[in-house]
Amino acid sequence: MRKLAMARCVALALALGGGAARAEVDEVKLVSQYGIGYMPLTLMKADKLVEKHLAKAGLAGTKVDWARVAAGAAANDALLAGGLHFASGGTGPALILWDRTRGSVDVRGVAALSSMPNLLVTRNPAVKSIRDFTDKDRIAMAGAGSSVQTIYLQMAVAKDFGIENYKKLNPLMVSLPHPEGLRALLSGAGEITALFTSPPFQNTALENPGIRTVLNSYDIMGGANTFLMVWATGKFREANPKSFRAVVDAMKEATEAINGNKKRAAEIYVQEGGGKESVDKILALMSDPQVKYTLAPERLLPYAEFMHRIGTLKTKPASWKDMFFPEVHDLPGS
Repeated sequence: MRKLAMARCVALALALGGGAARAEVDEVKLVSQYGIGYMPLTLMKADKLVEKHLAKAGLAGTKVDWARVAAGAAANDALLAGGLHFASGGTGPALILWDRTRGSVDVRGVAALSSMPNLLVTRNPAVKSIRDFTDKDRIAMAGAGSSVQTIYLQMAVAKDFGIENYKKLNPLMVSLPHPEGLRALLSGAGEITALFTSPPFQNTALENPGIRTVLNSYDIMGGANTFLMVWATGKFREANPKSFRAVVDAMKEATEAINGNKKRAAEIYVQEGGGKESVDKILALMSDPQVKYTLAPERLLPYAEFMHRIGTLKTKPASWKDMFFPEVHDLPGS
């Protein structure tokens, strides 16, 4: 009887083990957005790198679904609603969700995507600095109010006008996806007189007469700073460790592929519908020494500290590692 009972226990354990293996999701849902900052995700999709690493983990039957949204705030909504497993976007929306989900679904960064300068540009000849904006100006940016550009501008305002006035230019912000903001600026009509955006949109804007740079995010941050990142819930990571690891490994392979062959990456970007720019132009943008593709977060801690100082974040992180899952803790982040 004892042998029979033992056999049943072993059978039950094996069944539970098999059930645990099957417990991983049968579809991994990711999101990408517009711009060359999302290049690693573009390669992951085109080269089916997530599928590749899922197969290596014994999950060859898992489907991979890619969505596209216009701003990080929209990605946050989809993540919390279960429509996404991996969100992507600017650091601002990611850190806001990290702060709000501590003790619940535990949103944290998976890895950084890219560091690149964001430029505030204008067609108003009277605007030489942020001090020159008036109530007649309107500044387009994706996800105004929570986006990475929002925080950059608030940091600049706090420096020039005092921390108590960090929201001074908030009434001028207009939320528009990067392509729409660019079109509105270049139209020369309507209320949009400025645009806070990223490559390649800022570069396209500056090719037009009368468009000038007012502010560079690297000047605000004191150097290279993570612009875009990927984040997920701890709940998903815990329930789907193999799927989670497959995405991390796919991000690593894509980042290495970009840095190893930027021309091929530029070709894929254009093929995947990354805009009307030529391969040569995209390659030139990627080759700018200020543009970096790295999984390591850069100058994210001082960015988060400012968000805490103005009350956007209730929690003040002690380290950048507080905001990211352990899979990237061995990287030289800051």
